[in-house]
Amino acid sequence: MINNAIPVLAYHKVGAPVTSSTDRFLNISPANFRRQMSAFYRLGFSSLTLANVVEYIRAGKTLPPRSFVITFDDGYDCVGKVASPILQEFGFQATVFVVSGEVGGVNIWDRAANKPQVPLMNWSDLKNLECMGWEIGGHTVSHPHLDKLDDASARAEILLGKLEIEEQLNRKIRSFCYPAGLFNASTPEFVRDAGFSGACTVRTGMVTSHQDPFLLPRIKVAYKDGLIGLLYRMLLRPSLPNMRPNRRSHRIPLPVYNSNITK
Repeated sequence: MINNAIPVLAYHKVGAPVTSSTDRFLNISPANFRRQMSAFYRLGFSSLTLANVVEYIRAGKTLPPRSFVITFDDGYDCVGKVASPILQEFGFQATVFVVSGEVGGVNIWDRAANKPQVPLMNWSDLKNLECMGWEIGGHTVSHPHLDKLDDASARAEILLGKLEIEEQLNRKIRSFCYPAGLFNASTPEFVRDAGFSGACTVRTGMVTSHQDPFLLPRIKVAYKDGLIGLLYRMLLRPSLPNMRPNRRSHRIPLPVYNSNITK
């Protein structure tokens, strides 16, 4: 593993029902998830929240060895019911990014693409996770493609989503995730202006202490990935060329972060 670099794992659903190939979309089986977490545990890893990592980056400190971050996008109900007990077995916490306007509902943003409609956690579920040491982060109000919105609409989605979560949980939130990993040159500035301290993307790579905290890469985990698949994505995939050059989230290069000029 790269020195002073840690993996930030990107999950969505764990253990959602699979009745067809479509149900495998952004889903992973409980058995594979447990194998992956067990491997990290046996290797002596400890979990951090994304906010923890951003604190290290902003302070210019070396990232802790044998640490990793587990993130879940969208806040699916199965994360609380299936993933949370597995993580509790190993003493791990995670960061879950919440679409504030759909908490307690379903992922309606996937309806147009005929993706499975899956229940989302409610506010009580999220509060319970917080009590277990999890971090709740922002993921906008309605899960739009931020790179396609006008500036005022993008700012509103980011800020209002943050404020609604803070009102419901009665605490400030610090981390953000770009819906579908899509953003343009202005979006990270909007996230910073809303009061977030960092944000993650769906770009593939390990997080280092020299990266912009508003453009952090992650390791995406797929349905077919067992332990071997995850190791491939962590150790080999980040060094391979990008095979999806037209993906809109790859328009902006990842800059080197200078903690002395960006606060």
